[in-house]
Amino acid sequence: VKNIVQACRDDNITIIHYSTDYVFDGNANRPYTEEAPCNPINIYGASKLTGEHHLKRLTDNFILIRTAWLYGAKGKNFVSAILERARETGRLTVVDDQMGSPTCTRDLAAATELLVDKNARGIFHVTNRGCCTWYDFARKILKEAHLDQVELAPMKTGELQRAARRPAYSVLGMQKFVAVTGKTMQPWQLAFSDYYSFVASRTCMSPPGTA
Repeated sequence: VKNIVQACRDDNITIIHYSTDYVFDGNANRPYTEEAPCNPINIYGASKLTGEHHLKRLTDNFILIRTAWLYGAKGKNFVSAILERARETGRLTVVDDQMGSPTCTRDLAAATELLVDKNARGIFHVTNRGCCTWYDFARKILKEAHLDQVELAPMKTGELQRAARRPAYSVLGMQKFVAVTGKTMQPWQLAFSDYYSFVASRTCMSPPGTA
């Protein structure tokens, strides 16, 4: 981050920097504001918070966007993993005690463009609207893919025995984004339906993980 800031500062270029919901500890019971205290509980969140600190210390010419639970047409993500496992095994277990906001990368890109057009500066939270558990999201994925025959069972985070902890609640409040842009993000359910239809149409009705 420091090297990027220096290069951009020399030419007065605005930096667009992406961070994560994992800068928060997940102990809240309402959406986190941009000003909420950060307290990451894993190395990934701590490294992203360090990047935020470097950015804010070195320049004020930035748009810092915290987002969450990203998925898109390229690369591995939760959506492609669920579809692949569903096809291979016919049975899935997914955690139902972590709450967040699934976010389509296309919507995130459009929101970023809005902030640039408004000449915004500072920290913004940007996700698709609403929240769910990973289990809820998996159920939506299977429904859109017409994989209702796949057995889907909930499980608790503790059963995974992962080395890295995950925040139980990492929903991000977006009042600041709405105030600056005058726009609201799509609900996560509608965003995923649109995404799935788009990807299916471009792959001859064979979305990622179902070929």
